[in-house]
Amino acid sequence: MKALKRRVSYISLTFVAFFVLFGTFSFSNTKVSAETHNYDGKSPYYDDCAASGVTKKSLRINNSDGSYANLELKFSTKCKTAWAKITLSRPAKTNGEATALVVRNTDNKQYHCGSTGGNGEINIGQTSCYTPMVYDLDPRKSKAVGFWPFTRGETDWY
Repeated sequence: MKALKRRVSYISLTFVAFFVLFGTFSFSNTKVSAETHNYDGKSPYYDDCAASGVTKKSLRINNSDGSYANLELKFSTKCKTAWAKITLSRPAKTNGEATALVVRNTDNKQYHCGSTGGNGEINIGQTSCYTPMVYDLDPRKSKAVGFWPFTRGETDWY
């Protein structure tokens, strides 16, 4: 019985040592997959970030009926954040007719107009929506993606 206990202890210690060494060598340089920043997920109006907002990238999305949407990637020079905004040339005819998405390149963090911190998807009678912000200081880059019935567009990275 003592020999069995010693063998089990030896095997347990071997596994513990293996996982400690494996963890030390394999995971010590692993990059964190998601970043967390104070401004991530906040409204552009949080801390007055929108007041210094400038359009860094834009794109016109054309619809088959002659209407269009302007998709913008906005950037706050004060907060170093980015967010997406989409504006239709006419009021929406259906609920959830259009939305925008902001995407950060370093961790693929994404928010859409309906996310907490955004103002909701474009519904009947409305013409625009914006997303929450992502922190966007170099080396990070972000882009805006717009969705409108049967149409999709995206800006370049900034």
